[in-house]
Amino acid sequence: MNIETLLPFEHIVLGLEATTKEEVVRQLAKILVTEGIVQSENEYVQSVMEREDHSTTGIGNNIAIPHGKSRAVSEPAIVFARLKAPLEWQSLDDEPVTVVIMLAIPEEHQGDTHLRILSEIAMKLMDEDITEALKSETDKEIIAKLLSE
Repeated sequence: MNIETLLPFEHIVLGLEATTKEEVVRQLAKILVTEGIVQSENEYVQSVMEREDHSTTGIGNNIAIPHGKSRAVSEPAIVFARLKAPLEWQSLDDEPVTVVIMLAIPEEHQGDTHLRILSEIAMKLMDEDITEALKSETDKEIIAKLLSE
């Protein structure tokens, strides 16, 4: 599964305005509903927020990777957002989040697919040059390449 195919330019939002985690998740879910990837915005958002209640997805370094596994998701997808203003996310390092990489996973793919995508993204985010570029890059093509190459 190639991250580049899961993250088309239409799934990259720069300057997202939101004041809560749920507002971020809901706005990004709307993109997936528009694309026909998510059939029920509420069901998908609920799955992401339940995951957040279980354990934060704020991994540190101003990045969060919220994700939900749901029957409302027809195919795996990624949505990237850079927030207009830092947002409290209860991150592991207690720092606010400015970059959100949200995963949508069909319930039947929850094991292997979910872990493979998370692993690939986590590997990219170990590179400080990549994480810094994700926080400032304005070219959506470059953002997609940073996460997929």
